[in-house]
Amino acid sequence: MQVLFIVNEAAGNGKGKKVWRQLQRHLTIDYQVVFTEYEGHGQRLAQLWAQYAQTKKLFVIVGGDGTIHEVVSGVVHNEYIVIGVVPAGSGNDFARYFTTFQNAIQIEAYIQGNMSSLSMDAGTIQLGELQHEIFVNNAGVGFDAFVTKYINKSRLKFYLNKIGLGKLSYAAAVVKGLFSFERFDVTILANNQQWQFKQTWFVAISNHPYFGGGMKISPCSKPNDEKIELTIVHGISRLKLLLVFITVFFGKHTKFKEITFLQGNAFEILLQSQHIDCHTDGNYIGEIGQGMNIHCAVQREAWQVVAEETNNIISQ
Repeated sequence: MQVLFIVNEAAGNGKGKKVWRQLQRHLTIDYQVVFTEYEGHGQRLAQLWAQYAQTKKLFVIVGGDGTIHEVVSGVVHNEYIVIGVVPAGSGNDFARYFTTFQNAIQIEAYIQGNMSSLSMDAGTIQLGELQHEIFVNNAGVGFDAFVTKYINKSRLKFYLNKIGLGKLSYAAAVVKGLFSFERFDVTILANNQQWQFKQTWFVAISNHPYFGGGMKISPCSKPNDEKIELTIVHGISRLKLLLVFITVFFGKHTKFKEITFLQGNAFEILLQSQHIDCHTDGNYIGEIGQGMNIHCAVQREAWQVVAEETNNIISQ
């Protein structure tokens, strides 16, 4: 099996570079390596290296959730590419559910073994008539995307990463954003049914349980069940929302009456407000205006991920 490492040295405020250097020192297999240089480069590199594949290739991503999002976006529905990950981001939500590599020994043992892989779904989100994105973990409309935009613009994540607390950047941004975000009304359509929600904080669209550095926002989500889940937080005070976010880390938020869960294979989200932020896998993708609709769905068996060996050589 050919092995390509796709490395984001800037992931986790430089953690990607440190992880790669440590990993590289212990690799004894033949491999190739490329480095991402700008936002979106991971997708371009993955497309380039995957386009002529005629046999199985292992793409090992050294980076965080954003880099994983880019690479998977570049190889969807390519039967020859298997995705492996060495976590090197600040939140690493992908690694909380999927099998990942922790060192060179595990990578080499995988290649020398039966190289098991599993097919996974991908979520899709389309903003209006134009922008179309996939997501591996989750997408979001509203407060969670607002927080993502704030993190990307501020230096908060940079400084928390410096002191080894990068996973707290999302939680810290939530607290700061609680007092400036404007709630909105939303209508959701699916299978000839309609739901209306007032004073909505956000709609999280999940293919995977975790977001925001360990928050178990969608406990029932499975990335291979051909479904996506919506978590709608609505009609709740700012103070109570803070309590909800604390309980999300333990998956206990499901008991709040102000949180609604929907499951299906496709949804239409109609907004009654202007300038609502959106994200995919923690990457801010822009705003959607009043009267525009968001279409989200699932693509079944869209990509392949390494599977845990029976002798537990790979950690999960």
